[in-house]
Amino acid sequence: MKREIPKELESKIKKNMTRLVIIIVILAVLVAADVLCVVKLNKGPFLAIRTKVYDDGGTKEYYGLGYKVIKYHQKIGRRDIQIGFWNMPYSVQPTEISSLDLALELRNYPEKTYNKFYRQYMKITGTISKLDKKKKTVTIHYEDEEKAYTLDVICYLTDEKLKMDSYEKDMTVEVVGTFGKFKETKEKTMQVDLENSFILNAQQVKEA
Repeated sequence: MKREIPKELESKIKKNMTRLVIIIVILAVLVAADVLCVVKLNKGPFLAIRTKVYDDGGTKEYYGLGYKVIKYHQKIGRRDIQIGFWNMPYSVQPTEISSLDLALELRNYPEKTYNKFYRQYMKITGTISKLDKKKKTVTIHYEDEEKAYTLDVICYLTDEKLKMDSYEKDMTVEVVGTFGKFKETKEKTMQVDLENSFILNAQQVKEA
């Protein structure tokens, strides 16, 4: 014989389930908002707990409900924010590429290359074509003979002790930073922003 659940108990179960669903929805909305603040605004996290501060200049690690945030702040190096699952590792090893190879990949496979490198920590090697002391930017330029793969990488320098007078046009440099916006100008030049950048090495090209 099937046993019936008392109406009072059934009503209580339904109320508790409703409350549980509401709590889950509220938590999901709060977590989503916190993640968006980190990803879109580079702010926060507000709902995650800081668990570690690295002795590298001040990199901080946070754990939230199902997600992890690392706010990199090396003395000279990585200065971006990464978000992922709890198993996301601390990593300050950049993806290395030359301006030539980057130009080829962006021209031949623009969407695929952009998706691969966007928000990635990169080291780009190339030649300085322009310096802007007021904006503290250095532009790495690549151009082939037929001008089919023209690329400008605009490096937004973060180094507080940077001396712009130490650098000049035609220097070969290695720059680390975060791969940002990408667009093609009216002159058909591909343009990439390298955010939070540092110049690691620079040398003047010797004339033949």
